[in-house]
Amino acid sequence: MNFGRRKNTVTFIAAWLCFFSHGVFAVLFEPGVGIGVEYTDNATLVNEDKVNDLITVGYVGVRLSEDEGALTYDATASSNNTSYTQDTFPDQRYFNLGASADWAMIKDRFNWFLSNSFNQRTVNTLNSNTPDNLQDSNIFTFGANIRFPISARQSFSLVPMFSQYYYEVQLTDNKQYSLAANWNYQMFRTSNVGLSFSTRNIDYFEQDIADTRFTNLGIVLSGIQKRSSYAINLGSTNVRRDTGEETTGFSGYLNWFADLSSRSKFTTNFSTDLTDTSSAGVVSADIPGNGDDVQITTDVIRNSVAGLAYSREDGRLSSQISMRYSKITYSDNPLDRVIRVFGLNLNRPITGLLSGGAYVNYNRTKQIDTNQLDKRFTVGGNLRYNFSRKIHGLFDLKYRKKESTLASEDYDEYSAFVSLVYGFGGVQRPSRVGGF
Repeated sequence: MNFGRRKNTVTFIAAWLCFFSHGVFAVLFEPGVGIGVEYTDNATLVNEDKVNDLITVGYVGVRLSEDEGALTYDATASSNNTSYTQDTFPDQRYFNLGASADWAMIKDRFNWFLSNSFNQRTVNTLNSNTPDNLQDSNIFTFGANIRFPISARQSFSLVPMFSQYYYEVQLTDNKQYSLAANWNYQMFRTSNVGLSFSTRNIDYFEQDIADTRFTNLGIVLSGIQKRSSYAINLGSTNVRRDTGEETTGFSGYLNWFADLSSRSKFTTNFSTDLTDTSSAGVVSADIPGNGDDVQITTDVIRNSVAGLAYSREDGRLSSQISMRYSKITYSDNPLDRVIRVFGLNLNRPITGLLSGGAYVNYNRTKQIDTNQLDKRFTVGGNLRYNFSRKIHGLFDLKYRKKESTLASEDYDEYSAFVSLVYGFGGVQRPSRVGGF
């Protein structure tokens, strides 16, 4: 039944986008195909009895996008088929779909929006991301943004929205119905103040799981300067379950973006809220992270995040640095955790056709209730060569290591990966599917 719902959702999005793209001349259509081979000295990611394997990958992908006119959209779909030549795991097929669309039915007054994300995530977030710990997941969202101008300085908006979360293994599939009402007043030319009210009801498919309602009220301050922008929300969230349990707590966020120069930018995010694990598992695009930080359950959680990201684009070097601190407190299960993440990526053109890159990632996760501490570290480098405008090759070397107070969870791995792609996208590296 779950597979049927997933298939119908994906088919609906593909058909909807193709239908509306007829007669539109600015549509961008990009197909892609590719092959890849990865050698690893520890395919099962264990501390003892390591198994070498050679993994072959075949890739097919496509992108369809339109960024002009009343209807804009961007949809990408790909299939990566992996084969373990030493039969360490059964052959795997990973399908991914990312789609978003916005239709201005009435310009500046009424917009429909839709998005869908189908990918893989870990079942148990503390365990290694091997194929036996991965599951398909899907997030579908559909809603409208309705604006009511009150005066030259005041406006009011309503945002009704429907979301559906699907998980292949875990019995936490749910539908979410929400309505947000926002009032905005322009105090000065570059600053605004407003009020936000929202209510969201979570309806779990499993009948023995209590449905949950979140109600939030907040004050919003925002502003735009020549080289920076900010948004501040201070409010309170009430949570009520169908069983009668109820709690109320502070919620809010601070987002700040700055163009430090014509080549560099800085983003920071601080937030805390009472929410569900499905919504909290969606990582902000501004602060890179890993959605697997959050263990999917039916708990209400206190999710507190502090993130910083810096990027710079020079003629000879592109660099990105990100840091994130998360503290997640669960209402029922003993899964409370503190997570620290650091990432560094460097890319440099070597010749007109050849470029090189290096990356470092660090993740430190501490389970508060059990005192288990896991440290995961990855370092690697790659070379990319453009044989032509549409054909590129990639060679990547990587080392990753996990140290845990639970000795059975320790492992280290050396791997090498080679791929060749024509057109859009790229071959997904098997050992990177699902997270860190």
